[in-house]
Amino acid sequence: MGVSLVLSRSILAQKPPRITGTYTDMHYVQEAGDVLGCELKIVFTGNAYQGALQIAEGVPGDLVLVNIESKGTEVNFVIPESAAYAGRFHGSIENGVLVGEFRFKDGGSEKVKLRKGKSYWD
Repeated sequence: MGVSLVLSRSILAQKPPRITGTYTDMHYVQEAGDVLGCELKIVFTGNAYQGALQIAEGVPGDLVLVNIESKGTEVNFVIPESAAYAGRFHGSIENGVLVGEFRFKDGGSEKVKLRKGKSYWD
């Protein structure tokens, strides 16, 4: 009986982390009248993870659909060439926070810390 209890705890400990949800640092700057930040909503499609990405630099940008690659707590995706911010993202989720870095095709990069919670738009 003790062996089966240890085995079931071991199996539970190996359950992959839940990465779905909305991760955001998007906010309104009243003095400037600007919306700034980034928001990523990750969903599971039955076969894989996809995300809806929005970046705001003064005004909210278009939504971009990205295919999420996830291994453990790692989150990676490519922002398509057709998007205003084409490039790549690499990060990881710990304690409800997605920490990572965008590397844009134009050579720029930006580190982000996106908290899991309600969308800016909720």
